Amino acid sequence: MEYFFYCRDKPGTVDLRTQHLEAHWSFMDGYAEGMIARGPTLAGDGVTPTGSLHIVDLPDAEAARVFAFEEPNYKAGVYAE
Repeated sequence: MEYFFYCRDKPGTVDLRTQHLEAHWSFMDGYAEGMIARGPTLAGDGVTPTGSLHIVDLPDAEAARVFAFEEPNYKAGVYAE
């Protein structure tokens, strides 16, 4: 089943996001086979990240919960929602 994740960053967390970039990419690489789309959302300047978007084919709702709540940016407190 395909799951859509849209995570908005908390204001002022660009540096925190940068600190966890390598862990974020390593985590995402573990889902490469099921990854349909992924990437940052950006502010009007086209550079500053404001969140992340992911569409992932996962086996069930429990796998979706693991994807959402074990993601390094989520665990570090980058996301507001």
